[in-house]
Amino acid sequence: MPFTQLKEEVAKAFGIPVQFQRYWIWAKRQNHTYRPDRALTAQEEIQPVGELREVSNKWNNDELKLFLEVELCLDLQPLHPPGKTTREEILLFLKLYDPLKETIRYVGHLFVQGSGKPLEIKTKLKELAGFSPDEEIELFEEIKFDPSVMCEKIDSMLSFCECQLVDGDIICFQKSLRNQCTEQYRFPEVPSFLEYMHNRQPKEHEMLVPSSDFPTKKPQPVKVATADTSSTVNAQAVDDPASARFTWTVEKFSRLNVKKLYSDPFTVGGFKWRILIFPKGNNADHLSMYLDVADAATLPYGWSRFARFSLAVVDQIHGKFTLRKVTQHLFTAKESDWGFTTFLPPTELNDPGKGFLVDDKVIIEADIYFS
Repeated sequence: MPFTQLKEEVAKAFGIPVQFQRYWIWAKRQNHTYRPDRALTAQEEIQPVGELREVSNKWNNDELKLFLEVELCLDLQPLHPPGKTTREEILLFLKLYDPLKETIRYVGHLFVQGSGKPLEIKTKLKELAGFSPDEEIELFEEIKFDPSVMCEKIDSMLSFCECQLVDGDIICFQKSLRNQCTEQYRFPEVPSFLEYMHNRQPKEHEMLVPSSDFPTKKPQPVKVATADTSSTVNAQAVDDPASARFTWTVEKFSRLNVKKLYSDPFTVGGFKWRILIFPKGNNADHLSMYLDVADAATLPYGWSRFARFSLAVVDQIHGKFTLRKVTQHLFTAKESDWGFTTFLPPTELNDPGKGFLVDDKVIIEADIYFS
């Protein structure tokens, strides 16, 4: 089929005249996201669809996947797409986050000059959101969502190029909460909300339970990898070989100078697991903890494993304050880690009366159960 015929079919189906359609090639990035990479050239648009599929394959796409860009005027009628003659011009997608309603939505796209600054588009963003001209807003880049969220604040005084923004990138923005009390919001800023969306599940799967609710009868040692200098580990299996408790002692906790830290791997139910922590929080002012499939990258295509598990920070003094949270998840290649972004606030973690941090070490437990 000629590509020109495809454009005519789109015009019939969606009411967008051919002259107002512009198509972009989707590209798979190194972080496994798919984003529009470049617009089709005039020469490519007169080729058969089959030849365009070969162009798409260069970007690791098995199928021909295109993004249709449409410009609309105020009465929502289509316009000719603006010219994009150089790589200096960057196509950015825009999302608006409302922390009060806990919603995020697409509000449009913009072309910007790479040498320009995010500060220069704030007026346009406020118009799109319906904000007053004097409203302060914050900008974030949504880098990826799977298998884990990566979202970073944008420095509005740097250029788009210095911020490493390219065609297809996503900017999320919201009202600034700099001078407000944020306690009224569960997820004050974009990163914490995206983490919630990534990890959310029915509320009954997340609860606090005493450690006595978990079976620990007749524990037997199981072999784990050798610990590094920053932590020590111990794993215990219960009678059911598909269940186990893994204990991880993190030494010199207050002096950790890393964003995230993995435990050594341990095997339960035929899978290698490990605990992942963010000592200073994963875009949240809490200790963040997750269970991760350690060998996810080497497992066969289409693998999955359903598990019920708990993560805990142990009260090393009294035992009664041990904080344990329970959840369950279907682990897959797309979601190979799962857990709690806001596991424990630093005020409680550092409270000497709770016994969580003793001699600058934290003891973390993971219990895993398979049905």
